[in-house]
Amino acid sequence: MGYVISVEDTWYAKRLPDDFIGRSGDAFSRITQIVNENWWQHEGVALTRLVEALLPVLEPLENGGERVLDKYRGKCVDVVEKWLAGQ
Repeated sequence: MGYVISVEDTWYAKRLPDDFIGRSGDAFSRITQIVNENWWQHEGVALTRLVEALLPVLEPLENGGERVLDKYRGKCVDVVEKWLAGQ
């Protein structure tokens, strides 16, 4: 049986695209802020890995050229789940 993501982590992951577009700065900085707020209990190297994994998912939203669709939320949940399973 694989890793089962918690309800709380799923909620945070689904909110990532919305939180991302609600912030200013470059994509890396925005994602870093969100990850540090939501998964603060993990060590810095692990958090950096999560930021790097989320970057290609959220970058298309950086300049407002894309709408936040459920596909972004689902991809974020997948990335966070995979990351947490490796912790």
